[in-house]
Amino acid sequence: MNALAHSLPLRSVLRSPGVPPCPVTRPDLGPRRVEPASPALRLLPWLVLLLGTSLSLPARLAAADLLPVPQLGVRLARGFSINLFADARQADDIYAITFDSRGDLVVSGRGYIRRLIDDDGDGVAEDGVDLANTTTGSMGLAFDGWDLLTVGDGALWRFHDADGDGQPEGAPVRVLSLQSGEHGGHAVRRGPDGAWYVIAGNDARPDPTQVTPMVPWRRLEAGALFRLASNGTSTQIEMFADGFRNPYDFDFNAAGEVFTFDSDTERDSLLPWYLPTRFFHVTPHGHHGWRLAGYERSWPRPPGGADAVDLLASLGRGSPTGVACYRHDQFPEQYQGGFFLLDWTFGRIYHVSIRPSGASYTATTELFLEATGTHGFAPTDVAVGPDGSLFVSSGGRRTPGAVYRIRYNDRERQA
Repeated sequence: MNALAHSLPLRSVLRSPGVPPCPVTRPDLGPRRVEPASPALRLLPWLVLLLGTSLSLPARLAAADLLPVPQLGVRLARGFSINLFADARQADDIYAITFDSRGDLVVSGRGYIRRLIDDDGDGVAEDGVDLANTTTGSMGLAFDGWDLLTVGDGALWRFHDADGDGQPEGAPVRVLSLQSGEHGGHAVRRGPDGAWYVIAGNDARPDPTQVTPMVPWRRLEAGALFRLASNGTSTQIEMFADGFRNPYDFDFNAAGEVFTFDSDTERDSLLPWYLPTRFFHVTPHGHHGWRLAGYERSWPRPPGGADAVDLLASLGRGSPTGVACYRHDQFPEQYQGGFFLLDWTFGRIYHVSIRPSGASYTATTELFLEATGTHGFAPTDVAVGPDGSLFVSSGGRRTPGAVYRIRYNDRERQA
């Protein structure tokens, strides 16, 4: 081989004109034989695909004995009845509901916050009265006495009603800036400690100058639950917990513990790192697994890790919306103290029973109601009425609005 060949890479040598090809030899090892993969190894890609597919399907859970209600397009647990409390003519495309200090239902959608009136108490609203205008619609509603708290239009707002006539006076007061939208600011509730709590998805972008971290060295990551405590002259806003993707609602049980229902990333449903929708016992100071803003990307901490709060229940694919702890006695005992969880995508209502276990709880989940046919049941929020009825709103993404009222058919009490 000439001197030029010694200065060139092998590939150049082999391609250079006038340079004889370099023979490539190998020891005589006999015929080359490719060992077949073991049966387990051959099955591995299919197992990964099957696991991803199973995680992406709606949750296959125990179900109550569901009976069809064809006129409303749902199947409901045996022993319960459901009726249409209000339809799209009274309130269209509903995002959130709550009860005011009088016991009237208040609803919100794009452009309105409205009180629905059931004057004769027959379980059907006859009229509606507008309380306030909203451009985005409110995804969180609550009353503090006569004052109305709403989450929408870029913030948590307080509407004052000094004379208690049911109509707010003057312009609302901005309490906490939160970006509006499907991954923005959501539900607001009063906690058992007297403080107000508001939950937000991972695109809410709260004003960092307004929020004090509960742990000084921790910065807020992804969605969060905020605690607002007032000393009479000012309000301190604390990051109570974070690491959520997009929880729409939350509630407290009788022991004062807080629970929420967090969303999945449906685009990742066939990928190994997919996390399904999750029911959490929220841990103060705790990180609940999600790390990124926005709705297109995933980077969760794996469940059960030492640096993330473990989940109580996994519910497969879906779009979590309303959450309500049932703290009334109109429903049978097995529902009391449990949580009703709403899934917008598949038109489902789950009931989760919880039992204390060490420092947390164990959870048993069953399907309580599901959509059938083409009626378009898309549940967005849930609230327990003064009489113990469960009120469920429907709407979202410009779908027809409705409010449904669910009661247990207790023959002894009706007698």
